[in-house]
Amino acid sequence: MTIREYGLYVVIALVTILVGTVASNLLSIGGITPDLLLLVVVALALDKGQLAGVVFGFGAGLMFDVFSTDVLGSNALVKMLAGYIAGFFWREGATIGESIGSLRYVTVTLLCALVHNAVYYLLYTRPADIPFVEFYLKNGIAAALYTTALALLPFFYASRRRDEAY
Repeated sequence: MTIREYGLYVVIALVTILVGTVASNLLSIGGITPDLLLLVVVALALDKGQLAGVVFGFGAGLMFDVFSTDVLGSNALVKMLAGYIAGFFWREGATIGESIGSLRYVTVTLLCALVHNAVYYLLYTRPADIPFVEFYLKNGIAAALYTTALALLPFFYASRRRDEAY
């Protein structure tokens, strides 16, 4: 991966963080918000592989922690984990359009979102407040499905562009 490609992904991550934090109220449905940055981490891991996904997930998550009021390192951990998991589904030689334009992107996003939210909410729930399973079913799965639904937008765009290329 070249410096230019890393720079492009860093800019995309910064814009995603900005849009995600500024427009979080607009994107919220019943208090559930999608994780836009997770979409970028999964896309990068599918495009560039596991190591790039882990490094980028950690860096992007750390940037999000710095810009948000979240606990420093919490998003870095879960985004790194998502990059690690998504990297298992990387195919050598596949372009970004092929990676995002396949149903693999949507299913890997769902898998990563479910694991991401389980670990993230496990860090934040205390047994005295609410049982983890109840909290995860209400918030974690709903947020994972919402994030996955938004993954359909780049999927449809990339799959359409791919079909036009033939």
